[in-house]
Amino acid sequence: MGCSSTKRFSIGNNSEFDYSNSIRVLLTEASDELVIKVDSKLRLSDGSGMIAEIKSGNTLKFVIKSNALILTISQKEFQSDSFFLNATDEGKSIDINGKKYRGRIKIFVNSYQIESVNQISLEDYVKGVMTKEMPLGKGNENYAALKAFSICVRTYAYNKIKEDKNFYDIYPDTRDQVYGGVDGETVLTNKIVDETKGQLLFYDGEPAVMFYHSTCGGHTEDVKNVFIKDDLPYLRSIEDGTEPYCKISPKYEWIENYSEPVLIDRLFKVELIESKEFKLSDVKIISRFNSGRVNELDIIINDGQEVQKTIFLMGNQIRSIIKSSDGKSILKSTLFNISINEKMDLVITGKGSGHGVGLCQWGAIGQSKIGINYQEILNHYFPGTIVKSIYD
Repeated sequence: MGCSSTKRFSIGNNSEFDYSNSIRVLLTEASDELVIKVDSKLRLSDGSGMIAEIKSGNTLKFVIKSNALILTISQKEFQSDSFFLNATDEGKSIDINGKKYRGRIKIFVNSYQIESVNQISLEDYVKGVMTKEMPLGKGNENYAALKAFSICVRTYAYNKIKEDKNFYDIYPDTRDQVYGGVDGETVLTNKIVDETKGQLLFYDGEPAVMFYHSTCGGHTEDVKNVFIKDDLPYLRSIEDGTEPYCKISPKYEWIENYSEPVLIDRLFKVELIESKEFKLSDVKIISRFNSGRVNELDIIINDGQEVQKTIFLMGNQIRSIIKSSDGKSILKSTLFNISINEKMDLVITGKGSGHGVGLCQWGAIGQSKIGINYQEILNHYFPGTIVKSIYD
């Protein structure tokens, strides 16, 4: 298939889960202390073997002393380079800090700081992501969309494994994919993941570079306009149906309103202007990509007299600086029109949600609802790709 196996993932291994065929999900980041409350009976081990069996209700406190990792449990101390938590029985979850995980938990020192990862099979990882990243719908109406999405999640994760980082492979949040552990699983999504076990999206013999987003608004975006300079044939802008499949999305159309002081304040906070005393003169969309998304936005301000200044915002930078009107999130997308009313308030009317590259989740749902199968959905958003199993 043209792809090489990594040190921790062997292509062609059909055996039950083992720790060589796994992904490491970062659970807690750099800290000088880590406290874990145990909610189920667990086995504690270090690099040499099992140390103790921990009862539910115990608290584990990890600290660094003299560059060594020290674990304290009920006034007993253990020292090791790293510790592992496993369920006592096969098939049971690791219940800690009110959450449930499969696989095992590793606690270790990285650059004199304590971190922890959930080391888990690739398939169980995909199960823990599905409900956190994709609407389930009612009954089986989103079934084909969820099957397509499971392949996207697995392909993204597999590419992260191939990076072969020292301590962890993937973040558990929007920096990569939102991961919920066992709490992110359902009977339906687990069944879907089992049905697509090992399946990745390939292009020209290599796992595809994977992107997805909520709602494209009618057209997806070229990857080179958002993330990478390379022009990937399967990540080019496409029309999402003559009548957009994602038109059913609650975020297909939206409006945001900003007062003049709010906009000025946001430019000030990111240090694009040196004072909040500026006034808004005009806002102009200078260029758009072929998809209709804004490439360059110019904000023209004045000092109340004769001095004018132009702020140039490009692509996704627009979303992070202007933000939503309430300031709680970035702007939904760059597929918008903009106007200024008589009060010099800004009005943005837009479509879609997300960067627009790759699979449109609500577009996939729209196709699923009218009976399009998961392979056709994937080929629609990633033209020229094929689905293959890494276990074949």
